[in-house]
Amino acid sequence: MDLARYATLFLTESREQLGACSEALLEWEREPGAADPVLRLFRAMHSFKGMAGAMGYGNLAALAHRTETLLDRLRGDPAAGRQRMDLFFRVVDALERGAGRAVEQGDGDVDFSGLLGELEGAAGEGSGSGSAARSPGARVAEAGVSAEGREVRVVIRPGAAMRGARAMLVIRKAESFGRVSGLRPPQAALEEDDFDGRFSFRLVTTAEDAEVTAALVAVGEVAAVEFGGAEQDKAGAGAGRVQQIRMDVRRLDRIMNLVSELVVAKGRLNALADAGDEPELRAVASRINGIAGELYSETVQARLTPVWQVFDRFPRVVRDLARQLGRRVRFEIEGEDTQLDRAILEELGEPLIHLFRNAVDHGIEPPAERARAGKPKEGLIRLSASSDRTTVIIRVRDDGAGIDRNRVLKAAIAAGLVPAGSTELGDDVLLRVLSRPGFSTAKRVTDVSGRGIGMEAVVGRIRMLGGSVDLSSTPREGSVFTLRLPMTLAIVRALLARVGNEQYAIPLAGITETIEFRPELAAELDGREAVNLRDELVPTVRLRDRLGVTGARPPGRQPIVVLEVGERRAAVLVDALVGQQEIVVEPFDAPKGMLPIFSGATILGDGVPALIVDPAALV
Repeated sequence: MDLARYATLFLTESREQLGACSEALLEWEREPGAADPVLRLFRAMHSFKGMAGAMGYGNLAALAHRTETLLDRLRGDPAAGRQRMDLFFRVVDALERGAGRAVEQGDGDVDFSGLLGELEGAAGEGSGSGSAARSPGARVAEAGVSAEGREVRVVIRPGAAMRGARAMLVIRKAESFGRVSGLRPPQAALEEDDFDGRFSFRLVTTAEDAEVTAALVAVGEVAAVEFGGAEQDKAGAGAGRVQQIRMDVRRLDRIMNLVSELVVAKGRLNALADAGDEPELRAVASRINGIAGELYSETVQARLTPVWQVFDRFPRVVRDLARQLGRRVRFEIEGEDTQLDRAILEELGEPLIHLFRNAVDHGIEPPAERARAGKPKEGLIRLSASSDRTTVIIRVRDDGAGIDRNRVLKAAIAAGLVPAGSTELGDDVLLRVLSRPGFSTAKRVTDVSGRGIGMEAVVGRIRMLGGSVDLSSTPREGSVFTLRLPMTLAIVRALLARVGNEQYAIPLAGITETIEFRPELAAELDGREAVNLRDELVPTVRLRDRLGVTGARPPGRQPIVVLEVGERRAAVLVDALVGQQEIVVEPFDAPKGMLPIFSGATILGDGVPALIVDPAALV
């Protein structure tokens, strides 16, 4: 049976199981006497062993089995494993590397002899302890069991992805117990998109039913395993069936690109229909407008991915950083089910790791220093995700010492980043200073930080994705970095505003309202121009002045676009409002010297390019 086609599924599932191993190890390390983490680690390792064995990766299965044996001995006395934590972490790392190598070229030349020896020594086993077991095939040959065997009926969990692949892994696992025959439905039917996950086969084996059942369930996503001679209950076999198909991610990206082009063409068609006097053309344009909108919505939903698929690897990253720097850190994750465009999610790993490095190295104090300050010796770093309308908000919070603003201020003055007479740094200015290339207050460069590129990389990458970064830091209480990202990179609805001879697109997600400027609204806030909106003073931004546009402003009342990002607001004055339009966002690297208030560019419905204003840069 050729299982090469299921290698990708194995790799995905193995990463989930090994991620669960790392999570359990981190908890066990925090609470050495707790039994539950050891049990979860044992189960995840057992599941990985079953999948590796089903795929024929014997070396991976052997290492997992030896680890499982040691864990089984420690389940009754979890605290005894305190000295073996690093060994278990190295095993998980080795299995993760080995899984990738096995998928690419098989695991025949993967050498785990060193780890196997350490595990055997830790378990107190002799060199010849594993020689007594006989293979399932040998047991069958000796037993002379009837060739008919017993019927095994299996049900894959409803809603499981790639049910056909899962069924084939179950069959491969069953073959390790003896001879399999009489597969129903036939193998070709298992690979059909409408396969409902129910199948049966006959198994010739002397193994106990419970042993076979446990092994088949360990493959994963198996809802039921039954033995007997009765036919499968076909009544209602199709009830609740959700049909799924397998799709290459590259094809999904191509569909998204085509939908984006369709949106641009739709805008042009609408402009032509509005300019003409043909009711039939306007009706067709309206119909295409609705279809394109629904198609875009469905395509975006297909691209959304839960953030846990990236977040799950961070607990181990933080743990290793903390050990390297002599810190004690508890890492928490909230909102793992929040969904984000896959293209954005894939770009988040590096910025978040930079923030974790800063939090562990510059934020969380050494245990003795925290104790003197009356804090728990173990610091806290919390990663959270939530959604707000069309925006996903990701926060990295620590309860460390906070940012030393005086130290940053002195370094910023010395570097000429702020005026010499400055006496304090607000959160906005502080973030701009910290994100300047090469800026650092570290006294020495380490493997973790000190080169002055971390915050520059964070802010640069997030802005490239059409997002923004906010910073809030309180002395002795800690810091919070807030990343605001669009739920999807592809298409957003924007308000078109004219300044001078150019049109600019402002994403509607950052706009709360639009009003007309009247003299009675004029006010002053902290020495700068503002407007009075229902007894709230909002700072004013004159976009003509920011862009350096010269010449007379068009006559008539001046529109105001009120922007809101987090808790900050700004009243942006423009020359005119053109209307709303769905735009395709094209991120770009701004030319040198361009004002840092744009997050991308787009092509409008009339074919004219326009820059996309970043609301976070104006507020």
